[in-house]
Amino acid sequence: MAVPIAGCGSLPPGTRSAVPPEFRAACGHPGAHVTVRKVPVTIRHADCDLTGVVISYPRYGGATVPRGSGGIGTSSGFTLVVHPGTLDVTVNATGPPGNA
Repeated sequence: MAVPIAGCGSLPPGTRSAVPPEFRAACGHPGAHVTVRKVPVTIRHADCDLTGVVISYPRYGGATVPRGSGGIGTSSGFTLVVHPGTLDVTVNATGPPGNA
């Protein structure tokens, strides 16, 4: 589920199907929040700019997508990676939910 935000100006026409529905309203809207439905998931930066968007996965926590490449991991098993070069974002959650 994403926070309702009108419009998504950063998506070129015809690319919306490449972006999972829960991410669409957050594209190009720093500060928006996305609750991921299924992991792992990779969102192409060319299709959806998630910089500054808070992404979470139920019972695993979450993180804000940083500007530039890098990775974030939590003790609960949540990981968010911004890939160098492409700036694509991969979200995953592994192991049992909750703190390790």
